[in-house]
Amino acid sequence: MDHVELAHSKSAAPASATVFRLMYRSRSKIPMAGLDAELGSILRGARTKNAALGITGALLLYDDWFAQTLEGDEAAVRGLFALISADKRHDSVELRQEGIVAGREFSRWAMAMVGEHGDPDIPLAATAGGTTRAQGHRTTAGQEQILAAMRDATRGYGRGS
Repeated sequence: MDHVELAHSKSAAPASATVFRLMYRSRSKIPMAGLDAELGSILRGARTKNAALGITGALLLYDDWFAQTLEGDEAAVRGLFALISADKRHDSVELRQEGIVAGREFSRWAMAMVGEHGDPDIPLAATAGGTTRAQGHRTTAGQEQILAAMRDATRGYGRGS
């Protein structure tokens, strides 16, 4: 099962502002039996914390691998990444990409179960007990390029590199 979370912050800089982007992957230690509830909890907590930090991004879970992209002020993104790296819900944290980019790609909150090989994604929203189906969002070409790299990192294509 895979999920994508596109993060939104009302306090985030405009999409055209220069920002720092970081992408990592890690192995999930969340038991499948509690996955839905834990993902809902992660989304609810990230909305508040990321909004305060001006951070946006995307989170993908495929089988037992996470890939996440974080965007915002460099110090804030690096600080959040340090906290994430110490989170006991995953291990084998590996930095995949980092650098200054022309603007944000992920400026809206959403979560979706990502379809396999061109199947449609199923949008999800956080609820008190986990996740539920939600209104879908179209992705841009820039978002798709980043999500493809994240999918490669979690599905095994990028695990050896």
